[in-house]
Amino acid sequence: MTGLLLILSVVAVIGREAIREPAADTPAIAIQVGAIGQVADGFVVAFEALNQANGTAVAVEIEGTLMSGSSLVERSVATIDYVPGHGRTSGGLFFSKDPRKHRLIIRATGFQDP
Repeated sequence: MTGLLLILSVVAVIGREAIREPAADTPAIAIQVGAIGQVADGFVVAFEALNQANGTAVAVEIEGTLMSGSSLVERSVATIDYVPGHGRTSGGLFFSKDPRKHRLIIRATGFQDP
């Protein structure tokens, strides 16, 4: 009898989760900028990609731009292999110019479904 109650409880929890949040959610990647450091050939901007949805994303493209007014100073791109649903992954973008002296914009530009 205890085993049957345990099995029914597990099935109920799994069923509730399946109804509440579908597995096919579109990923929602937000970028948080971290530390900016100097390296041998320039500068690196650390970032964290946060997936705010249930859907998993692979091959996530991250683009960083340095702007001076409306002019593009420099662009850097990174690819993150995997960001799980409601998970986070970190990385970095390299620049030859100092990002602290320009307007820095970092955003996710695309992903693939796993």
